[in-house]
This record gives sequence, structure tokens and C-alpha cells, in this order.
Amino acid sequence: MKVESCPLQHRRTIWPWIVAGTAVLIAVVPLLPPPYPDSGVLLTAVGGLWALAFYLRGRHADDAKFMKELLKEFNERYDELNDKLQPALWREESFTPEIKLQFIDYFNLCAEEWLFRKAGYIYDPVWTAWDNGMKQ
Repeated sequence: MKVESCPLQHRRTIWPWIVAGTAVLIAVVPLLPPPYPDSGVLLTAVGGLWALAFYLRGRHADDAKFMKELLKEFNERYDELNDKLQPALWREESFTPEIKLQFIDYFNLCAEEWLFRKAGYIYDPVWTAWDNGMKQ
């Protein structure tokens, strides 16, 4: 199954929709039957719409921060493991139990990355780079 991920992309397009929704509300509310076409209804509707927009913008910023921390943590863990695993790959003799455990740690890291990919937190280009590295 091919999973395509473009995290946060869908939330970047919220502002044109909010502006369009505001314009529609301003045009439609005066056309409503009495007692609805008063300024209180219009202000409440527009205010609610913009409150939703700012809430979604805050969520977008929080998710972006989470994604940055996630990528930083994964890369730091990979760098630490890579320093130990690269020399092990070039050895002629069998792996020691310690090296086998380090490979298990690496596979666990790959599994965590895959889970966050499935959850939509890792961009396609980042995943492609990681996936290529895992295949090596």
C-alpha cells in the first residue's frame, strides 16, 4: 500500500476559505428572514469563523514544531547509531551480541519512523531519503 504524506499542507490553504466564508456570510445574513438579519448574528458568525481559523493556525504551528522536534530526534538517534553500525558492516567476522543489539535499536528506530510516516508527520522527500538509507 502506497502512503502519500504531505503533513500540514492541507492547513496552509485555510485562509482563502475563511475570507471567502466571511464574504458569503456578509452577503447572506442580510437576506435571512427576520429576526436574523441583525448585526449581532453577523458578528457572531464572522467571529466564530475567524476563531476557527486562528485555532487551526495555532494547531498548524504546534504540529510544525512537533514535526521539527521529531525529525531532530530521529536524526540525532540515527547519527549515534550510525557511528557504531558502519564499522560493523565492514567487519569480516560475525557480529557480537552488542552489535546485534545496536542493529535491533536501528530497526526499532526505523519502525518508529514508519509509524510517524503512516500518521502523516513525515514529508515524502524526507521519508524517501530515510527509506533509501534503510535499504542500504
